[in-house]
Amino acid sequence: MKVGDLVKIKFATDASAQRAMMSKEPINEPGIVIEVEEGACKVMFPSIKGKIRSFLKSSLEVISESR
Repeated sequence: MKVGDLVKIKFATDASAQRAMMSKEPINEPGIVIEVEEGACKVMFPSIKGKIRSFLKSSLEVISESR
């Protein structure tokens, strides 16, 4: 995972996806990795007005790699 990759949040269970929907997290929507540090990433989601969220790398799935 590197800066510029398109990612989406992955969920372990349906229950965690439902909790995310209730908290207005961007589910099944692509975000852009803007910073990578060891086991974490900062991701910007245009669908939530460009807000930046931090995630563990294990919580994200790369859907398109940058060149």
